[in-house]
Amino acid sequence: MDAIEFIRQWIAAARHQIEDSIQDITVAQFNWPPPGTASPISAVFIHLLNSEDFFFQNVIQAKPKLWETGGWAEKTGVKNFPDYGGDWDEFKRMTLALEPVLAYQCTLYASTDSYLDKLSPDELDRKVKFAGGLHSVAAMIIHTTSHTVCHAGEIAVLKGIQGVKGLPY
Repeated sequence: MDAIEFIRQWIAAARHQIEDSIQDITVAQFNWPPPGTASPISAVFIHLLNSEDFFFQNVIQAKPKLWETGGWAEKTGVKNFPDYGGDWDEFKRMTLALEPVLAYQCTLYASTDSYLDKLSPDELDRKVKFAGGLHSVAAMIIHTTSHTVCHAGEIAVLKGIQGVKGLPY
């Protein structure tokens, strides 16, 4: 297996984890405000999607995020998406519809897949700026995908705390 095929399989596995973690989720579960400092699933899910958007659009391709170009703030009702180090507490007071967020997910995945369709070995080695340094595109894809898998586990736990099965296995 070559590196590009490995990346495709790794991304597919991460997406499978996300799909499994949000399987059969209700609007109430999606928006449930957990105790303590934990964030609602809605915040975690939008954050992980917006992170993929940031990494694939901004960092790797030097394009504006789909969140901005597609008007997703208005479509989802999320004016300030949950970002690293930001205040996620407002999500504990929000009730978001699932459909617009899932539509953003579909748009995002289609855009990422379009980029991956053109991925080449040379592109994997190309350096991009992130966090004050230069990193390979391959490293950024791995970072993005592992970030997604971590949040899939977080979503599964948040469902479990609500008394429903977090993952189907």
